[in-house]
Amino acid sequence: MKKITAPLFSLLLAVILLTTFLGCQQVPATTTETVTQTTTETASHITSTLTSTATSTSIVSTVYTTTTTSSAPPTTVVATTTTTVAPAMQQITDMYGNKLTVPAQINRVLSTGPVETQLIYMLAPEKLCGLSSAWTGSPAYIPDAYSNIPVIGNASDGSFNFEAALATKPDIVIEGKTQNLALDKTNFGSVPVVGVNAGASLLWDYEAEITYVGNLLGVPDRAAALLAYYKAAMSYVTGIASAIPNNQKVKVYYAEGNDGLQTDAQGSWHTNLLTYCGGINVANVAVNNSSQAVQVSLEQIATWDAGFGINMIIIGRGSQATTYDTIVNPNSIWESLFACVRNGKVYVRPENPTSWFDGPPGYGQILGMYWMVKLLYPQQTTGLDLNSKIKEFYSNFLHYNLTDAQVASLLANPA
Repeated sequence: MKKITAPLFSLLLAVILLTTFLGCQQVPATTTETVTQTTTETASHITSTLTSTATSTSIVSTVYTTTTTSSAPPTTVVATTTTTVAPAMQQITDMYGNKLTVPAQINRVLSTGPVETQLIYMLAPEKLCGLSSAWTGSPAYIPDAYSNIPVIGNASDGSFNFEAALATKPDIVIEGKTQNLALDKTNFGSVPVVGVNAGASLLWDYEAEITYVGNLLGVPDRAAALLAYYKAAMSYVTGIASAIPNNQKVKVYYAEGNDGLQTDAQGSWHTNLLTYCGGINVANVAVNNSSQAVQVSLEQIATWDAGFGINMIIIGRGSQATTYDTIVNPNSIWESLFACVRNGKVYVRPENPTSWFDGPPGYGQILGMYWMVKLLYPQQTTGLDLNSKIKEFYSNFLHYNLTDAQVASLLANPA
């Protein structure tokens, strides 16, 4: 709203002072009528001026009415009405080339999938208004401020709840899969749906999405910090893994499901972390969908052991404590079949508050690179201070300061 001009303000002040003075002096009725008329006319002019010069942010209308009688002082009534217009908007292009209009200031955001939900939490937890799944861990290593974000669901497994999502009143929705964009735009109505892309292989394609989402949410400095950690981890891991001869690479069976008889085949993005860090996934099996676990048998695993020589078992999706107990139980058939079990080479992936490996594969893998390469090649990584890398990642990107005991619990197998 433009300022009232100095002459106009002085006139208004003079009229009010004059009215008050005359009221105190018990002016005659004829004088009172003159003051009332003058004051009303002046107020009418002020009202017209304020209304016509209002800015695009708000419109304010004010009416002054002064009345006096011979026995009572004048009174002034001020009535104000404010109308706020819509927030500023901006035109953007999403990562699939779609042009759309979004708020210039984005304060509330959610994603339909777990990978982008992880990224939003790492870059702007104060803006995240819905989760794909509940945090993992008892207790989860999450600050109290973010421990009660509602679970909306995951579009990939059909659990996403559009009604619950709309109830969180997001400014925008982030969608990581181009095939879901049309349905999202229908279900979210006027809420803009922004398409992003973490890459087909995820782990080594994160840079573009980190940069885009950081700029979109107005936190480019946080995105730059995550990128720096990510690139340093990739550089370190590449240096270690590239120096390992193929015939010396660690062969791993990735056990999933409560009985350990599910796994992810070679080439699955669920085991990209293992491959990138220089390990070999022994599950050489044909699958129709490389993103889904496959059922296998102990006999098949034993065949891989005979052919490759399984050096290690890592336990992933499923009830990890149950799977671990099934495999390492002294009376289990696993111990009789596999030397790696007898040698204690069975490990559970860290997953508090979210997985470092897969289930889902996502931005936790950035920290997972350090953990995996240290697990596979301890002799080649003696100079790596893994505990410090874990604390740094949790503090800067999971917004939680770990104690030494909590770091130890993340790295420990079930009791």
